[in-house]
Parts: sequence; structure tokens; C-alpha cells
Amino acid sequence: MVESSLNNDDKKQGENQSYYNYTKKHVNARNSIVVILIIAAILVFHFRHRIAAAHDRWRTRRRMGYVNLGSSFQDDLEGGLNSESFDIRSNIDDQDPRKGLSEQGKREVKRIMNERGITFDEARLEYTRSRLAENNIDADGMPLDPKTVTFGR
Repeated sequence: MVESSLNNDDKKQGENQSYYNYTKKHVNARNSIVVILIIAAILVFHFRHRIAAAHDRWRTRRRMGYVNLGSSFQDDLEGGLNSESFDIRSNIDDQDPRKGLSEQGKREVKRIMNERGITFDEARLEYTRSRLAENNIDADGMPLDPKTVTFGR
């Protein structure tokens, strides 16, 4: 009888011991995660200015290819969007109040010039032809729609 009571006490103690080990492992894991998160938060707070500066450098590097083309004829002239057949200087000399070339058109013409290595006039011609083709218009200015009615040509 004494042996059985000792065995029961040993079993209970063994069960308590295994429960204790199980709890200890999980509490330590949770505590470790909390401590790691707190340390990470402190480090982020401490180095927030360096993190912000690094983010700004990354953002700036990403936008290095962006060029503000401006919105006046003077900006267009300085951006190389001028030729003998497309003279912007006369608009500047006449103090033309218009804003200049369209932003989308300038970007597209600049892209064509850079990609193909062609002059402004050639790039402008390609841009105009592509815009006409997008709108279903022939190179001579006539609509390509079969339902179009024209009088005299």
C-alpha cells in the first residue's frame, strides 16, 4: 500500500513536471517573440531618420529617368523640341500666351527621339502618324471608316 501511494505521488509529480516543462517552453517562446518585437520597435524608432533618408534615396534613384519638360514654349525650346520646320522661337518672340506643347505629346516625342535616335521632326512625324492610326485616320487625313461620306477630293 505504501508503494502504491509512492507510485501515485511519483506519477502526479511526473505529470506536473511534464506540464511544467510544456508550459515553460511555450511561455519562453511567447516571451522571446515579445522581446524580439520590442527590440525591433526600439531599433526602428532609434534609426527612424536613417530609415527615412534611405527611403528617400531609393525613391529618388527610382525617379532618375524622369525629366520635367516644363509647360511653356521656352521650356520646349530648351528641351530640344524645336526645328526649322517647327519653329517655337517665333511663338516666344510673339509672346504667345499659350502654354506650349501638350505634356503627353512632349513625353511621347522625347521617348521616340531617345529610343530610335532620330531628330525632332522625324519623331514628331511618327508620333502624329501613330495618333492618326489610333483614331482610324489615314496618313493623308481621311477617315478610314467605311461609312464615311466625303464630297470631292
